[in-house]
Amino acid sequence: MAERFQSHPYDVLILGGGVAGLAAAVGVVEAGLRPLVLEAARQPGGRARSFYDRQMGEILDNGPHLLIGGYHATLRLLEKLGTRNRLAASPTVSYQFWRREAGWYGLNCPDWPAPLHLLAGVMTFPAFSLRDRLTTLRLGPALCQSRATLEKKTVTQWLHGAGQAGTVFETLWAPLCLATLNEPAGSANAALFAEVLSQSFFHNRHNARPLVPTVPLSQLIAEPASALIEKKGGLVLCGERVKSIRMERGFVVGVTTGRWDFSLPPALISALPYDALSKLVPLWAEKAGFARLSSAPIVSVHLTYDGPITLPAPLVGLPFETSQWLFDRSLQHPDSQEGAGRISGVMSGAYRESHWSKKKLMETVAADLQRLLPQRDRSRLVGARVVKERRATFSPWPHSSELRPGGQTPWKNMRLAGDWTATHLPATLEGAVLSGEAAVEKVLAFLADDG
Repeated sequence: MAERFQSHPYDVLILGGGVAGLAAAVGVVEAGLRPLVLEAARQPGGRARSFYDRQMGEILDNGPHLLIGGYHATLRLLEKLGTRNRLAASPTVSYQFWRREAGWYGLNCPDWPAPLHLLAGVMTFPAFSLRDRLTTLRLGPALCQSRATLEKKTVTQWLHGAGQAGTVFETLWAPLCLATLNEPAGSANAALFAEVLSQSFFHNRHNARPLVPTVPLSQLIAEPASALIEKKGGLVLCGERVKSIRMERGFVVGVTTGRWDFSLPPALISALPYDALSKLVPLWAEKAGFARLSSAPIVSVHLTYDGPITLPAPLVGLPFETSQWLFDRSLQHPDSQEGAGRISGVMSGAYRESHWSKKKLMETVAADLQRLLPQRDRSRLVGARVVKERRATFSPWPHSSELRPGGQTPWKNMRLAGDWTATHLPATLEGAVLSGEAAVEKVLAFLADDG
């Protein structure tokens, strides 16, 4: 690899091999240029990566991800990578939930034009009273409030003001907010959640359809992206943490890692996390505001049982339990250890749970599963793995969008990418891909003018 790097003539240097950096690199090679991607970890993919767990004897995702039909940029990327067919798609918008008092219930929307499909789904939502169902009609006008107004409010303040209180809020909107923003509704940015609801339920009837990966995440994005990049003349270098960036006269003139010095990059895209970039350019990070962003944690607990466990859907929401969502991992391992039950619990906005012991987290998810499926007590827990991402995303609090920079930087040959930049979306795969695409567009324009 060292020999390959030393002789590699790159056109664009990309810092960070997460989804944003990989999406940018794919865009660069599509334009006929050669990217060099520097990734600090031992493998690319960022939070959307997988690893082999020796104890469990299987490949695990760092954290389970759900895609939706409205992830248009992400789905375009998967088409380019040849992995679009590795997603299991629901034919309609359908989400299954469970709560102790009500048992199983679902939001099942017919294949009608948006937003009529949402209204029809809500009207048959068994967890709602007739009054709750009718208040949903007020959601459309509430989405028309200005972004500046919503930026100042929490999701709870906004939705309660729009009549979305009580059961409709607790059983549907609050869980969706926590899942998509990685922040509880009481402290989450209303503008971001309004954008999620608008794009998911009000633009196209297919946008909110759940799409579940049937392979580990690295096989969905990182591995095929790296293969495509290198096939077309680019290179992805892992284990290369950026130590410094040198600037002169308005340009980036050098980047140093622990082993190498990269001088005079023609163009550069930083797809680093905001906290990593803040350490490299502290004065600008403070001036631009992103040095003041905070982090929100996610905790994932992977469990394996020696007997089959069947959920009614690949993804089940538990709005009032610690395990907010349960994923059925058997979709990713249809041929291995037939009969084993594989369930993963996900806790978003896990400010409390990220400080719990691994033993407590495993016992908590196992207990939630026992309540959900009491008949599964014949199956014995034979493996468990806890993954804590304490800095999984930026904290999407009110006014946080004011701290998210666009793609421009003070240096003419450098652009930004990352799901934490000003995408108007929360920290999602879609935001990461969109930011990478936008950075490539600006870099290509710069190289064309410079040439």
